[in-house]
Amino acid sequence: MYLSDIFKFTQGLGQKGHQIGRKVGDAIELLTLGMIHLDDELTKYLVLEDGVEGATSAKHKVEFSFYNLDQNLLPSKISEELFGIIECKKVGVEQTIKQNFKEWKSIVANKQPFHSTLGYNFTISPSNADFKWSIKIKGEIQNDCNIKIQIEKSQGNIILDTNTKFFNCSDKKQLLIATNIQNELFLLGSDEKLSQIEDHITKCIIIEIKQIDEIKNIIEINVNESLPGPQTPEKAKQASFVSLDVRKKVLGQFDKSENDSFISVLVIGESSHWEKKSRSMIRLCNDFNLVIPDNVLVYLFKIFEEKFGDNYQENITKTKYRGHPDVRKLILEIIQHFGQKVLFDMDSLAFVGFKHKFENSLNKLKVIHLED
Repeated sequence: MYLSDIFKFTQGLGQKGHQIGRKVGDAIELLTLGMIHLDDELTKYLVLEDGVEGATSAKHKVEFSFYNLDQNLLPSKISEELFGIIECKKVGVEQTIKQNFKEWKSIVANKQPFHSTLGYNFTISPSNADFKWSIKIKGEIQNDCNIKIQIEKSQGNIILDTNTKFFNCSDKKQLLIATNIQNELFLLGSDEKLSQIEDHITKCIIIEIKQIDEIKNIIEINVNESLPGPQTPEKAKQASFVSLDVRKKVLGQFDKSENDSFISVLVIGESSHWEKKSRSMIRLCNDFNLVIPDNVLVYLFKIFEEKFGDNYQENITKTKYRGHPDVRKLILEIIQHFGQKVLFDMDSLAFVGFKHKFENSLNKLKVIHLED
């Protein structure tokens, strides 16, 4: 597992995790909706944000559902006439206070201004390597800088390398300490971003400068660590239960339909956060589990910013998609930029699209390989 490339991009936007997380979720929904709209026939049967009823009588809000048409040629919204649902889920990076920093702060000697303490120490040990980095953060003014970071790389009792860097920090700024999948360590100042690192990020420690005094002494810091989607099992359970409950209502059985008379599809983002047990859960319960690659979502954010300027995120919503031709056109352009290859099937390892088919007197939602 590694921290998604979306996190590399969004971490530098200066927004709280839940705020940007909602926008990433909206982007996943817009791309999925755009892929649905590539088939005009399928779109006729589509209902957005429907409360789909399950066998338990619970109503499940799913992003996209497909019903047979009523006498007015509109989706009937009758449970027995439902032939497909598509849900979208993502689990972003959770930033939480580093546990041993909490322990460090609880010591009486460390309750004084940070620059008066002996500094905060921690280690980073790559999971697939036999060395570690010992890192010490100290509030220390030198050559107009006010914080010092010392790094010692060691293997057993042997010191392999030492390094010291000074940074000039002001209130509410951050320093980043990150490792990539090549087990390289990066120290980034307040004017640098994670997106400068080319490879996937495995760890990211965020040092927040909470308060400085008039002569630039560091009074208070906070140290957060970034975790890759700890809520993934809960999201997997939610999506799995919806599939089972709705399938039981429609088909009278929990087992998947052999003739595809009803299918459930899950579209996920930031898939690097979905560990093996969560993937196994959704594979068991959903007919198809599709992934939108990180690079597609990052491209969407960049193109929307180019098109709409500083307030571009306000346009990443289904409401704007439905009401503004410019947004619909842009989503289509993004999909076509990638040759429609924006949905990757977790099982067949192929890029897929959606198609309506009428077979054996039944409407069907089909997930087809793009080569088909």
